[in-house]
Amino acid sequence: MQESYVNKVIIFDEGTGCIPPQSICFCYQQENEYFWVSFKEPILGRRDIKLHVDVINKHGRITF
Repeated sequence: MQESYVNKVIIFDEGTGCIPPQSICFCYQQENEYFWVSFKEPILGRRDIKLHVDVINKHGRITF
């Protein structure tokens, strides 16, 4: 069973191709295999982005 990231803060220490290192976001909604997150600083010109669970699993670190 997949862990829910809703109401969790996620840090991308190393970043990804599009998400810069040390980016911080708050996950507020799950939509099937995707999670809606709100970044502290805009990513690709937006704060709210829908991320696939694999991006969070591979690159994210849950803080609380």
